[in-house]
This record gives sequence, C-alpha cells and structure tokens, in this order.
Amino acid sequence: MTNDSVRVVFVGGTGRSGSTVVANALGAMNDAISVGELRYLWERGITENRLCGCGQPFADCPFWQQVLRVAYGDTVPDARDVHRELTAYTQLRTLPRLARTPAEKSAAPEKLASVLAPLYRAIQEVSGASVIVDSSKLPTYAALLAGVPGVTLDVVHLVRDPRAAAFSWQRKKAKNDSGGLMERRGVVKSSALWTAWNAGLERAWRGSPRYLRMRYESFASHPAASLQALADALGLTGVERIVDGEDRLDLPGNHTVAGNPARMANGPVPITLDNEWAQAMDPREARIVAALTSPLLTRYGYPRSLQAARGGTPAERAES
Repeated sequence: MTNDSVRVVFVGGTGRSGSTVVANALGAMNDAISVGELRYLWERGITENRLCGCGQPFADCPFWQQVLRVAYGDTVPDARDVHRELTAYTQLRTLPRLARTPAEKSAAPEKLASVLAPLYRAIQEVSGASVIVDSSKLPTYAALLAGVPGVTLDVVHLVRDPRAAAFSWQRKKAKNDSGGLMERRGVVKSSALWTAWNAGLERAWRGSPRYLRMRYESFASHPAASLQALADALGLTGVERIVDGEDRLDLPGNHTVAGNPARMANGPVPITLDNEWAQAMDPREARIVAALTSPLLTRYGYPRSLQAARGGTPAERAES
C-alpha cells in the first residue's frame, strides 16, 4: 500500500449474513471507521435522505455533509445518475466479467472512478481514520473498488448457512431509517443470489493474500475470538476496547449510510447465534435451498440434511 492510498476493508457476501455487526465491530477498531453499505450513498443517502447511523437524516449529518464538501466542493455529482451507473456496472449479469479478469487487476470505468476516488479519500480525511470499513457486500462492487486508483482493498468474505439466510429473508422486518418493511425474498431467489454472490466473490479473489473468509456461525458463537482473529489478519488493533464479556460487544456510534437496521445499535450489543431456522423452517423449503446451493453448501462446511443441522452449529462441526 502506498502512503497516499486509501485502505478499504470490504465486507462481502450476501444479505442476512451478519455483515452489519461484523463491519461495525471492525469499524470500532483503532484508526478505523465503518460507513455501512456505501454503494447506497447516492440513492438512500443523498436522494432519499434516510437516517445516518448517528440517527440524523443524511442531509443534516455534519459528517456526511463535510465529506461531500471535501470530496466535490460545491458541485456534488448528480446522485441519480451515479446510482444508475453503479447499478448497471454491478448488477448480477455483470458477474461473468469477474471470471475473465481477476478483481485485483481490473480497472474501474473512468466516470465511476472519478466519483469514487475523491469520496473515499474525503471519508479518510474527515474521519481521521486510516481504514474505511465498507459493507457493500456485492463482489461486483468490490471489484469496482479494487480498480479505483488510490484504493487498496482487503476483502472479508462472510458466509452464512444459506437456509438461515433464506429463512431470514422471509421474515417481516421493519426499516428503522425510512419506515416500511425491508425487502423479502422467496427461497429460490435467495438461494440463487447466495450461490452467485458467494461464488463470484471467492472466484474474483482466489489466491489473493488480501482475501479471507469467515462464517457467521463462528463469529456469533465466539465473537471475541473471531473478532480478534479478523483483526490480527487485517493488522487492526483495539479489540479489547469493545469486547464486553463472552458474548457482548460495546459498539460506539457510527455514520453508516445504509444497511441492516442493526447498524444503528450502539452501546452493549449482545451477540448470539440466530439458529431459529433449524427448528422453524419448513423442511421442504430447507431441502430446496440445500439442493440449489450445493456444492458451496458443503464447501463452506454446512451439512446437507436438516437433521444434521439441528444437531449443532456448522462452525463447531466444521472446525472441530
């Protein structure tokens, strides 16, 4: 990493995999800041004026308004235009591009690079942090960032049992930054995206020293040890400041621009393994998910049968 580069720790994978709390915990490390799913800044922040993680509407948050001034002066790029460009470049159908060109050797389109480079530099300058934690999740967005001049990217690939993720996607969950309900997905769509995004992320960074993978189940079962292992691998310090006992983290406030409602939680936050799906999920739907997500299901250490899944956590079985 050069002296003038911006270091970004990218938390990738699929939705409902625990990325919000993992990213906020990493953002609480020394010289780090968590900004949430920054790919949504243009839509949910600037255009829709949803709540920042600090609790203020985006337009009233001093941190983000200062970031925009430092990045763009008096001429902020058209948010709707940037959102359209980002969506077109990172949508699912662009995944084959990752198979052709390793992410670390990709080059971002000049138009998007000219918008993103000053944004990440400004976050670093305004926050005073040397590490920006971005939980935008999509492998295509990670590849885009890797190709932005002046950005050095580390990828934390977070995986969760696809049946647990599918079960979570079916729940009704209220948005706490704009009202209404979060998106819900059926098991087929959830399974297809789980496979595509996880396979895409792994393939794009295969063999890279800047890539590491962790299971949600391991983090939720052993948060302190898992967080310490992540921090050590990333060269971060300060875990001891936020670990509060065996199963609780003391998280500071943040300026996350988008993400799961849990992004707005701070103070003592209990970390527990959400394994409700193993007992409550419709067995037929669980079998459908297992069939659609194989062989990644077993590659990541999860049992195919629902009966085996009910016998203990995947992390404990796979790592014993």
